[in-house]
Amino acid sequence: MRTHASTASPADGGDSSAADWLIEGVGANGADGSGSVSGNGGGQRSPWQCRIKLSRAYDSEDKPLAEKPPEQLFCVVTDKAHITACVSAAQAVLLNPRVVEGAVGGPQAYVPELSSAQPGCRPADSAPLRALGDAACYELAFTSNKVVLEIDGAEADLTIIDLPGIIHDHAKGLDTVKAVERMSRTHLAPAHHIIVIAQPAGHDLETQAIRRFAREVDPQGHRSIGIITKPDRISEEAHIEGEKLVRLVATRGELGAAVKGGKRSAAQLAEQPPPPPQQHPEEQQAAAADGHLRLGYYVVKNPSQEQRRGCACACELFRLLWRVADTLDGAVHARSDSCDRTFYQRLAAHYRAYGDRTIRSTPAFLVGTTLISALSKSDKNMRPADIAAAAAAAGEGDGSDDGEVDLAALTWPPTSPSTPDGGGSPVGSGRIRTGAQAEAALTSQGAELRALLDKHMLPTRPMTLAELSRLRDRHLGRELPGFSPYSAMEELLRRFQGQWREHAEGCLQEVEAAVRELAGSTVAEELQRFPKAERVVEAALSSHLDSLLRATEAQIDELVGMEDGDVFTLNDHYLRDSQAAFLARLKRAYLRPQPLDADSKHAVQNLLGQLSSYGINFRSYESAFLAQPTPVDDELHMAASCLAYFKVAFKRIQDEVPMAIRKTLLRRLGNRQQLEAALREQLPDVAAAAPLLLEEDPAVAERRRQCGDMMRRLREALAVLNSPAAQL
Repeated sequence: MRTHASTASPADGGDSSAADWLIEGVGANGADGSGSVSGNGGGQRSPWQCRIKLSRAYDSEDKPLAEKPPEQLFCVVTDKAHITACVSAAQAVLLNPRVVEGAVGGPQAYVPELSSAQPGCRPADSAPLRALGDAACYELAFTSNKVVLEIDGAEADLTIIDLPGIIHDHAKGLDTVKAVERMSRTHLAPAHHIIVIAQPAGHDLETQAIRRFAREVDPQGHRSIGIITKPDRISEEAHIEGEKLVRLVATRGELGAAVKGGKRSAAQLAEQPPPPPQQHPEEQQAAAADGHLRLGYYVVKNPSQEQRRGCACACELFRLLWRVADTLDGAVHARSDSCDRTFYQRLAAHYRAYGDRTIRSTPAFLVGTTLISALSKSDKNMRPADIAAAAAAAGEGDGSDDGEVDLAALTWPPTSPSTPDGGGSPVGSGRIRTGAQAEAALTSQGAELRALLDKHMLPTRPMTLAELSRLRDRHLGRELPGFSPYSAMEELLRRFQGQWREHAEGCLQEVEAAVRELAGSTVAEELQRFPKAERVVEAALSSHLDSLLRATEAQIDELVGMEDGDVFTLNDHYLRDSQAAFLARLKRAYLRPQPLDADSKHAVQNLLGQLSSYGINFRSYESAFLAQPTPVDDELHMAASCLAYFKVAFKRIQDEVPMAIRKTLLRRLGNRQQLEAALREQLPDVAAAAPLLLEEDPAVAERRRQCGDMMRRLREALAVLNSPAAQL
């Protein structure tokens, strides 16, 4: 944002307090004061800073220069509370051209002590600036040269011109009076300019010279605004002035509006809607005659120095809070402009750990010596190399992706404990051959078995057909033979559903610990200079985080509750296909068909061809083998249905819990508005508390002052060394 500021003599007849207020108000909202402000608030906002430059287009006699020199940088301001002091110093430089030209260090010698100033407080004037004395002693009372403010990170896109106050007489003659008048008329004339007329309360606005100038270029008052300053200066006994002020502002200029039976009160006038816009020439002429400003009148009271300091400190406190919020938001989302991805990667590791735990909570059934899981190795995110390694460990030569593990690769009986001499004597050297041996191995939970279950990400206690049969028998009632109770199926599903809640809550706790650690370190880093503010912001952030955690817990509870409390899917086709595939694998594991050599396969195909001539069609030997009934068909069908359902449901719960954490907790963690609200809950009156919170340790402040003073002296010495006299 670019700002042009036309400087006026500090001793002119204008409202200097209003100008000071405008400087700070514009600086706080993206526009400037003591001059004219042009802003660009569009696009991505950059960090706030203000570059103050000196624009010299006139000589000391206020005559245009033949060639305008480039603008000269005066200083760079990063604290909005420093703008007023820096603009005043820049004005002093322009109003004392000869003194500044001969000063060591040039204009930069008059820059206020920004390096030693506390945030939110006005900086001290430099020694050369104090040596200039009062404004009445300046070389020039007025100059057409400008102080230019360029503001980055502004919220507005506008230009504000702070013109010198209208004067009627001056010690240096009428030329100065005419120069001020000429400048004012020049800037009031353009039809796209909004005219802001600032006058102290108690003065009759319509009799002021500036109102006359505005009336000449805006007779109908459509682009003029009245600003009434210093309302607190009106005496309590001045009832007429007070009533006139209230009526002026409340009625948008309808002074003396009469009704039947007398004049309306201020409240009645305030309740009346504004008059409709003028449409006809006659109405426009009437509007010009009444002299009212159509953009309204506003009363502005300057805050006290204590209030100003409180507001400036509050702005600084919120700026620090925003830096905390932006840092948290960048860490959570791994912004492209941030180099550190550690926190994001840490959260990703927690999500993967949660996914691994949910994988191991999905059902698996032991049929014969084979463990059959609801998830394939690909579903478990196992890489091809891991699949091959797991297959080799399980004694599988093909490295298939079906999620089956044959316990026949385990030693049976298991090895005995180590002997005192350090060796282990095996009780037996055989392998598991029967289902009973496999069930016994599951019960004993030996080290070899645990390692195999861990490698394949299988539950630590798979369910056996005997357990499934006992579960079904408990629910048998009036069902006909060949039918399984649906209540038995529901209990089977609930046995595995209930484990998801524990894993979801564990994932949230891990993320919470990481977030609290990040929040604490971020607050400590950003507010380490202000211990009191650090404690308050930390408490506000903790309160904000607690509310987000409660909302996240509620959402996760709802998600897990839906999965635990219901059995539902619309993905019928995938469920049926999965159920058929699982049933075939379960039956194959139970019957354990013998592999056929080439001659046997040829003979079987001939037999199947003969059967097809009788209408009995089997596509393969395996399909014919699986068609034969078994004593546990009902149990196998229940197990296949359970595995198929969890293959569908697992994909939902695996992603929904991390997504809920990301959406409800992490995405809102660095929200500026919510953090501000949390801070205001801790500090109802931020402006009153901010100055105390931003107090530095006295030793740190003194050290900063010393460093600033040393830097200033080094700059002065460098300027002397680089001066033409030093080169001789």
